[in-house]
Amino acid sequence: MLKTIEIREHPINYVEAGDPDHPAVVLLTGWAQDHRLFKNMVSELARDFHVLSPDWRGHDPAHTLKGDFDNDDLVADTLALLELTGVRENFNTVSHSHGCWVNVELASRLGPKELDRIVLIDWLVEPHPGFVAQVHEGRDPTKYEAARKSMFDEWAAATTNEDVLNHIYNEMPSFGGEMWMRANREIETAYNKWGSPLKRMSAIVDKPQIKHIFSQPTDPAYREMQNEFASRNLWFHPHYLTGKTHFPSLENGPAVAAIVKDFLLAE
Repeated sequence: MLKTIEIREHPINYVEAGDPDHPAVVLLTGWAQDHRLFKNMVSELARDFHVLSPDWRGHDPAHTLKGDFDNDDLVADTLALLELTGVRENFNTVSHSHGCWVNVELASRLGPKELDRIVLIDWLVEPHPGFVAQVHEGRDPTKYEAARKSMFDEWAAATTNEDVLNHIYNEMPSFGGEMWMRANREIETAYNKWGSPLKRMSAIVDKPQIKHIFSQPTDPAYREMQNEFASRNLWFHPHYLTGKTHFPSLENGPAVAAIVKDFLLAE
């Protein structure tokens, strides 16, 4: 069921499913995405969880926006959503791509007594030069369209999955250039501040258990790097899921949901 709640003068849409008496799981998208990213996971998760899948401010169908905003605003909005929906006392979070910066910040602020396990989906835990260049160009009004097309075409070349292609070529571009440039600004700012997601996670003082589900990049060295990091940091749990795209929740939704369920409900 799609609902709307007002948070800090912005309409926030969210999908709600499952039994409200069950533990809550909150699904957080990346930038220029909305709840449709998780459409192939919600029904699976709703069997065991009270599911909330919100859209970020400015990501509602009318693209309602009252001034600029940043990652800190998204953290504040999410905390307000948890309070207003009554799930603050018993919830975990799942995030995709650069929505993971928000997820990890929530875990850092709340601590494991409130947020003991989080799931990250296909976050580039160590950036490479090509990615850094794409993000930097994505901030430029004269270059963002070409940078975005390059990224979209790269993602789309690997798949014939209709959900993924629709997401890439119809859903994500609908948020427009202003949002795309804002997204790249915030992504670049986060990488410049922390260096990498692995360093950001390592900086959490009181760490939760963290599961990273990923399909890309497919280079075995990327998997080996995460496994080696996990061997030294027992709170980090990488899980490689065979797939062709950056969007496992669309490409392999039931499989991702099963991994999430097993992780969050583990003793």
